[in-house]
Amino acid sequence: MKKAATYILLIISLVIFQIQGLGQSNECATDFIHNNRMQTDSVYRKQIHLLESHVNATIENHSSNTLKSTIYTIPVVVHVVHLGEPIGTGSNISDIQIQQAIVALNTRFRNSNGLGADVELEFCLANNDPNGNSTNGINRVDGSSIPNYSANGIKPTGNSCSGAVEVSIKDLSRWPVSDYYNIWVVSEICNGGFVGFASYPVGGLYDGLVIVSTSMTSNSGTLPHEIGHGFFLYHTFNGDGGNVNCPLDTDCSIDGDHICDTPPHKQGDCGLTNPCTSAGVWDNSRYNYMAYCPLVNRFTQGQKDRIRATANVAPRASLLTSEGCGALGSNELSSANLFSIFPNPANTEITIVLPSCNTSQIEISNATGQLIIKDQNKNKIEISTLPNGLYFISVKQGEQNYTQKIIKQ
Repeated sequence: MKKAATYILLIISLVIFQIQGLGQSNECATDFIHNNRMQTDSVYRKQIHLLESHVNATIENHSSNTLKSTIYTIPVVVHVVHLGEPIGTGSNISDIQIQQAIVALNTRFRNSNGLGADVELEFCLANNDPNGNSTNGINRVDGSSIPNYSANGIKPTGNSCSGAVEVSIKDLSRWPVSDYYNIWVVSEICNGGFVGFASYPVGGLYDGLVIVSTSMTSNSGTLPHEIGHGFFLYHTFNGDGGNVNCPLDTDCSIDGDHICDTPPHKQGDCGLTNPCTSAGVWDNSRYNYMAYCPLVNRFTQGQKDRIRATANVAPRASLLTSEGCGALGSNELSSANLFSIFPNPANTEITIVLPSCNTSQIEISNATGQLIIKDQNKNKIEISTLPNGLYFISVKQGEQNYTQKIIKQ
């Protein structure tokens, strides 16, 4: 009864909740971190360029119809780094507040208000921890002993502000980034200078997003904004030189925010008309979750394609095969008993071990359902030419069809 009551409260909160949320103010530290690393870290710079090429190739190789054919589920874990307060007070926010924030995040990504595009991406609080134990997807740790955290909160790596060292805070509680998207809820960022920041998807032990406790709510636009960064969306005003210039838009696929249905603008432009251009649908930018305008309510089709393409390539692709939100379905469980695949992940070749006495038809499809390889009783299959990402191996024996997932990396 207690669980049912909690669920009812969540539903009621969504019924009365207006999906047109508060905008992400100009307090997102993602740009600062990204620009600093692009200038100082050659490895990071190469990773970003490679990721761009993989994402663009995925978008070009699949039509919008195929990119939107599957609902993806991303397991998340929320690490509440508090200051020692009782649960439900101060920075140690309650379970219900976190649950409502995740539910509201999903309503935004699923376009519940009908004003944008349904990204067909959902986030679930993990119910299996890395050791296979049951969990509610929320970890609580006291960060008050970390130097400067109580006074100033966390300091993003590379920032000169006052605050605790980012990795010291994240080391208090973090789960494998291959299976969980990590969200750290903190007391402050740079003594109140920012409300959130996220890692662009290049992987690493500390990949994920950081958000202040006061913004981890159902009516704040901060969480979808930072998740957007986590799935490789730039600000809609990307390239404005700090609200100085209209972003370049010679080629919308590589200029500005790399999205063609979000007209370029300066971050402070949120009025009835766009001073930078009359082309495109202005509401797609000024009401976008990736803008800094007062009211936000949508992702666009172009952003959807980029998010889903990002989900299909490393490092995000491994999240699609994670069991963080539950065990494999019955078909996949029986598939594991019928045949095995190794290595997985793989980069050049996979070996499929089948029962020797049975004739089987083997098919490989990508994450959008497109048939890539069709073979007959061949246990070694070359995959070196396939783009990195998630694939499905189907084995048909008689009238039965069994499926397992692999990652090409």
